[in-house]
Amino acid sequence: MQNINIGAPASFPIQQKNRALQKYLKWSDDIEEKAIKFIKTYIPKGAFIGIHLRNGIDWVRACEHIPSSPNLFAAPQCLGYQNEKGIATKEMCLPTKETVIRQLKRVIKNIKNATVQAIYVASDSNHMIEDLTEGLKKMKIQVIRNLNATPQVDLAILAKSNVFIGNCISSFSAFVKRERDAKSFPSVFWAFPKEKSGHLGSIHDEL
Repeated sequence: MQNINIGAPASFPIQQKNRALQKYLKWSDDIEEKAIKFIKTYIPKGAFIGIHLRNGIDWVRACEHIPSSPNLFAAPQCLGYQNEKGIATKEMCLPTKETVIRQLKRVIKNIKNATVQAIYVASDSNHMIEDLTEGLKKMKIQVIRNLNATPQVDLAILAKSNVFIGNCISSFSAFVKRERDAKSFPSVFWAFPKEKSGHLGSIHDEL
Protein backbone atom coordinates (compact mmCIF):
# COMPACT_ATOMS: atom_id res chain seq x y z
CA MET A 1 0.00 0.00 0.00
CA GLN A 2 1.28 3.43 -0.92
CA ASN A 3 2.06 5.74 1.98
CA ILE A 4 0.16 9.02 1.83
CA ASN A 5 1.40 12.09 3.66
CA ILE A 6 -1.57 13.95 5.11
CA GLY A 7 0.47 16.42 7.11
CA ALA A 8 1.51 19.95 6.28
CA PRO A 9 3.36 20.29 2.95
CA ALA A 10 6.27 22.07 4.65
CA SER A 11 7.67 22.79 8.09
CA PHE A 12 5.86 25.07 10.53
CA PRO A 13 6.43 27.92 10.93
CA ILE A 14 7.19 28.65 7.30
CA GLN A 15 10.89 28.96 6.62
CA GLN A 16 12.29 32.25 5.37
CA LYS A 17 13.37 30.73 2.05
CA ASN A 18 9.80 29.66 1.32
CA ARG A 19 8.02 32.93 2.08
CA ALA A 20 8.28 34.16 -1.51
CA LEU A 21 6.17 31.20 -2.67
CA GLN A 22 3.12 33.04 -1.34
CA LYS A 23 2.96 35.06 -4.57
CA TYR A 24 1.88 31.93 -6.42
CA LEU A 25 -1.15 31.35 -4.19
CA LYS A 26 -4.40 32.79 -5.52
CA TRP A 27 -7.85 32.83 -3.98
CA SER A 28 -10.62 30.94 -5.73
CA ASP A 29 -13.04 33.06 -7.76
CA ASP A 30 -15.74 32.43 -5.13
CA ILE A 31 -13.69 33.73 -2.19
CA GLU A 32 -12.32 36.66 -4.19
CA GLU A 33 -15.82 37.68 -5.29
CA LYS A 34 -17.22 37.45 -1.74
CA ALA A 35 -14.39 39.60 -0.37
CA ILE A 36 -14.78 42.27 -3.05
CA LYS A 37 -18.57 42.28 -2.74
CA PHE A 38 -18.38 42.76 1.05
CA ILE A 39 -15.91 45.63 0.74
CA LYS A 40 -18.00 47.41 -1.89
CA THR A 41 -21.28 46.82 -0.03
CA TYR A 42 -20.42 47.36 3.63
CA ILE A 43 -17.17 49.30 3.90
CA PRO A 44 -17.45 53.05 3.23
CA LYS A 45 -15.59 54.28 0.19
CA GLY A 46 -12.10 55.37 1.14
CA ALA A 47 -9.25 53.83 3.07
CA PHE A 48 -9.85 51.07 5.61
CA ILE A 49 -7.59 49.34 8.11
CA GLY A 50 -7.84 45.59 8.54
CA ILE A 51 -7.04 44.16 11.96
CA HIS A 52 -6.76 40.66 13.35
CA LEU A 53 -7.60 40.08 17.00
CA ARG A 54 -6.61 36.62 18.22
CA ASN A 55 -8.16 36.35 21.68
CA GLY A 56 -10.07 33.08 22.12
CA ILE A 57 -9.60 31.08 25.32
CA ASP A 58 -7.23 28.66 23.59
CA TRP A 59 -5.07 31.60 22.55
CA VAL A 60 -5.12 33.10 26.05
CA ARG A 61 -3.72 29.81 27.34
CA ALA A 62 -1.16 29.59 24.54
CA CYS A 63 0.15 33.08 25.32
CA GLU A 64 0.98 31.93 28.85
CA HIS A 65 3.84 29.94 27.30
CA ILE A 66 5.51 32.97 25.75
CA PRO A 67 8.20 33.33 28.48
CA SER A 68 9.41 29.75 27.87
CA SER A 69 8.67 29.63 24.12
CA PRO A 70 9.70 33.00 22.62
CA ASN A 71 9.46 31.59 19.07
CA LEU A 72 5.92 30.30 19.56
CA PHE A 73 3.91 29.63 16.38
CA ALA A 74 4.53 32.39 13.78
CA ALA A 75 6.69 34.64 16.01
CA PRO A 76 9.70 34.37 13.63
CA GLN A 77 7.86 36.60 11.14
CA CYS A 78 8.61 39.50 13.50
CA LEU A 79 11.45 38.32 15.67
CA GLY A 80 13.54 36.26 13.27
CA TYR A 81 14.21 32.55 13.46
CA GLN A 82 16.90 33.03 16.11
CA ASN A 83 15.15 35.88 17.96
CA GLU A 84 17.70 38.21 16.40
CA LYS A 85 15.10 40.99 16.19
CA GLY A 86 13.80 40.75 19.73
CA ILE A 87 11.97 38.53 22.19
CA ALA A 88 8.24 37.83 22.18
CA THR A 89 6.17 39.44 24.93
CA LYS A 90 2.75 38.71 26.37
CA GLU A 91 1.53 42.04 24.96
CA MET A 92 2.52 41.01 21.44
CA CYS A 93 0.62 37.75 21.83
CA LEU A 94 -2.45 39.14 23.60
CA PRO A 95 -2.55 42.95 23.33
CA THR A 96 -4.74 44.81 25.79
CA LYS A 97 -7.69 46.92 24.71
CA GLU A 98 -5.64 50.02 25.50
CA THR A 99 -2.81 48.87 23.25
CA VAL A 100 -5.16 48.07 20.37
CA ILE A 101 -6.94 51.43 20.51
CA ARG A 102 -3.75 53.44 21.01
CA GLN A 103 -2.00 51.73 18.11
CA LEU A 104 -5.01 52.11 15.84
CA LYS A 105 -5.12 55.83 16.53
CA ARG A 106 -1.43 56.15 15.78
CA VAL A 107 -1.69 54.26 12.49
CA ILE A 108 -4.74 56.31 11.45
CA LYS A 109 -2.95 59.59 12.17
CA ASN A 110 0.22 58.50 10.40
CA ILE A 111 -1.46 57.73 7.08
CA LYS A 112 -0.68 60.78 5.00
CA ASN A 113 -2.37 60.38 1.63
CA ALA A 114 -5.84 59.06 2.52
CA THR A 115 -8.62 59.38 5.09
CA VAL A 116 -9.45 56.22 6.98
CA GLN A 117 -13.19 55.57 6.92
CA ALA A 118 -13.45 52.17 8.59
CA ILE A 119 -11.78 49.43 10.60
CA TYR A 120 -12.44 45.86 9.48
CA VAL A 121 -12.07 43.34 12.32
CA ALA A 122 -11.39 39.62 12.00
CA SER A 123 -11.28 37.59 15.20
CA ASP A 124 -11.65 34.05 16.49
CA SER A 125 -13.59 35.29 19.54
CA ASN A 126 -14.01 38.89 20.68
CA HIS A 127 -14.18 41.43 17.83
CA MET A 128 -14.25 44.30 20.37
CA ILE A 129 -16.74 46.20 18.20
CA GLU A 130 -18.19 48.28 21.06
CA ASP A 131 -14.78 48.99 22.64
CA LEU A 132 -13.27 50.10 19.32
CA THR A 133 -16.30 52.15 18.35
CA GLU A 134 -16.16 53.98 21.66
CA GLY A 135 -12.38 54.42 21.52
CA LEU A 136 -12.48 55.86 17.99
CA LYS A 137 -15.73 57.84 18.22
CA LYS A 138 -14.02 61.23 17.99
CA MET A 139 -12.49 60.13 14.67
CA LYS A 140 -15.93 59.11 13.35
CA ILE A 141 -14.62 55.83 11.99
CA GLN A 142 -16.89 52.83 11.48
CA VAL A 143 -15.88 49.49 13.02
CA ILE A 144 -17.08 46.57 10.93
CA ARG A 145 -17.08 42.78 11.02
CA ASN A 146 -18.49 40.21 8.62
CA LEU A 147 -20.97 38.02 10.48
CA ASN A 148 -21.06 35.48 7.65
CA ALA A 149 -17.38 35.35 6.84
CA THR A 150 -15.45 32.12 6.64
CA PRO A 151 -11.81 32.32 7.74
CA GLN A 152 -10.83 32.36 4.07
CA VAL A 153 -13.03 35.37 3.28
CA ASP A 154 -11.69 37.19 6.35
CA LEU A 155 -8.16 36.54 5.10
CA ALA A 156 -9.01 37.83 1.63
CA ILE A 157 -10.59 41.02 2.99
CA LEU A 158 -7.69 41.70 5.36
CA ALA A 159 -5.28 41.27 2.47
CA LYS A 160 -7.09 44.04 0.57
CA SER A 161 -7.05 46.60 3.40
CA ASN A 162 -5.01 49.75 2.99
CA VAL A 163 -3.05 48.91 6.14
CA PHE A 164 -3.09 45.65 8.09
CA ILE A 165 -2.41 45.26 11.81
CA GLY A 166 -1.87 41.67 12.82
CA ASN A 167 -0.74 39.44 15.65
CA CYS A 168 2.96 38.60 15.37
CA ILE A 169 2.50 35.18 16.99
CA SER A 170 -0.52 34.09 14.91
CA SER A 171 -0.19 31.97 11.77
CA PHE A 172 -3.50 33.48 10.58
CA SER A 173 -1.95 36.95 10.65
CA ALA A 174 1.18 35.50 9.05
CA PHE A 175 -0.80 34.34 6.01
CA VAL A 176 -2.18 37.85 5.52
CA LYS A 177 1.27 39.38 5.98
CA ARG A 178 2.85 37.11 3.36
CA GLU A 179 0.16 37.92 0.80
CA ARG A 180 0.56 41.64 1.46
CA ASP A 181 4.35 41.41 1.28
CA ALA A 182 4.02 39.80 -2.14
CA LYS A 183 2.00 42.85 -3.24
CA SER A 184 4.15 45.41 -1.37
CA PHE A 185 1.22 46.44 0.86
CA PRO A 186 2.00 47.83 4.36
CA SER A 187 1.50 45.73 7.48
CA VAL A 188 2.35 46.22 11.15
CA PHE A 189 1.94 44.17 14.32
CA TRP A 190 0.43 44.73 17.73
CA ALA A 191 3.03 45.92 20.25
CA PHE A 192 5.95 45.30 17.90
CA PRO A 193 8.30 46.98 17.48
CA LYS A 194 8.18 49.33 20.42
CA GLU A 195 6.09 52.39 19.73
CA LYS A 196 7.77 55.22 17.92
CA SER A 197 6.74 58.16 15.80
CA GLY A 198 6.77 58.20 12.03
CA HIS A 199 4.27 57.78 9.23
CA LEU A 200 3.35 55.00 6.85
CA GLY A 201 3.75 57.12 3.76
CA SER A 202 1.68 56.33 0.69
CA ILE A 203 -0.79 53.46 0.87
CA HIS A 204 -2.33 51.45 -1.90
CA ASP A 205 -5.82 51.86 -3.33
CA GLU A 206 -6.92 48.28 -3.89
CA LEU A 207 -10.47 48.64 -5.21
